[in-house]
Amino acid sequence: MICYYYPPLIDVGCKRSVAFSKYFKKHGWIPYVLSVKNPDKTYCLIGTDRPPEGIYAKYSYSLINPYKIAGKLNGLFTKVMRLLSVKVSRNYFYDLLCIPDLFWGWIPLATFDGLKLIRQNHIDLIYASCSPFSSAIIGIILKMKTKRPLIIDFRDIYAIESGALRHSPSKPRLREQIDSWLERNMLKWADLFLVTTEEMRALYADKYKEHSHKIWTVHNGVETAELPSISPSIKKYSKFTIVYSGNYYLQMLGPHLFFESLSLLKRQKKISSYLFQFVYYGGETETLKRISKQLEIDDLMVINPYVPHKKLLKIIARCHLHLIRIMQPMISSKLFEAIALNIPLLAIIPPGEAERLIKKFSPSSYVVTDSSPEKAAEAILDAMQKYGQNQIEDNHVSEFLLRFSRENLTLKFMRLVENTILSTKSSLHQGHSPNNSNLTHIHDLPLI
Repeated sequence: MICYYYPPLIDVGCKRSVAFSKYFKKHGWIPYVLSVKNPDKTYCLIGTDRPPEGIYAKYSYSLINPYKIAGKLNGLFTKVMRLLSVKVSRNYFYDLLCIPDLFWGWIPLATFDGLKLIRQNHIDLIYASCSPFSSAIIGIILKMKTKRPLIIDFRDIYAIESGALRHSPSKPRLREQIDSWLERNMLKWADLFLVTTEEMRALYADKYKEHSHKIWTVHNGVETAELPSISPSIKKYSKFTIVYSGNYYLQMLGPHLFFESLSLLKRQKKISSYLFQFVYYGGETETLKRISKQLEIDDLMVINPYVPHKKLLKIIARCHLHLIRIMQPMISSKLFEAIALNIPLLAIIPPGEAERLIKKFSPSSYVVTDSSPEKAAEAILDAMQKYGQNQIEDNHVSEFLLRFSRENLTLKFMRLVENTILSTKSSLHQGHSPNNSNLTHIHDLPLI
């Protein structure tokens, strides 16, 4: 398992790999994890988490930080161009030096250590978790050297532009061509290509029709082991509380619609700081404070930095609504957690897969699919009224967890590997394939 994001890192990108490694071991596979020893602290959160019990993890050093080099070169270039009265709006050195991403300094030693792990431990399968997409490069090199089957797992999209990503600063044409070439080769070398949503699967299957048979969806889901400590009868906050946690996607999605709906309700005197609060846990706190002051809603906002995930889950359980924003075609892991915690959602999202999931499993949630502060304001008022009249319906938690618990999703992953790789690779050790009895209780789950 090639996983840059893995404990002691605590970024959200770790959760999927941690769950896979934990449940692979529980259900008969033996995972060996290859991660990074010196992660880039600009982009990574380092905590005190450890790998799941019994999981072997090897940590390889990154030899270089190309992002720092690109930053220094860009700073010098910007100063020179300023003397010529030319404004530089993009770091072109990043586009030239950070291919496939800014983590490529990890590739040499991780590849070397990966080869040793494969040969010393008779590894049967190679799994690469992306992003960073340099993990896929490591996986491809290891497959070339060892002839082992390769599974590439895209948590994020790489060379396909979709939804809000189309509004991000465009890449130079040459970089777009390089990224597309790399992505096509990742599909070519993968024996199985996983994505986290059906919308991602459709995009990749349409672009790479020759590889569509390899592309499958395994959603992010929710870790049920974290839920038992949260009492279903936990007391709600005395104020009506909407919560948001994690990346707010300010550059991509902007802050406007939800904050404007709060401003509208406050001007109409329908909410006040005595009865209402919006609690936030995440990054860019100073920017959000400045925006809330400009809109004169800072008295309604409680803006906090990141907190440990277990603590956050208990906070969410005390709230009345969970605000959801997504970068389509991805689906935020917060959506899965909120449904599992039996919290209604206020989802300000485009139409699509996330909308359908919410409507299927959370009957008292609100989905706003147009850019209307008035619609969001109406949803907030309606939720406040229904809570007051005890009219909020429970989420369909049991049905939801049957499909989207991380353990069942790992079993789905194992079924896919058995059906698409192990059944056709006679050279693999039979003793390392998962016990079929572990898979029987999810045979009703669709593979797509």
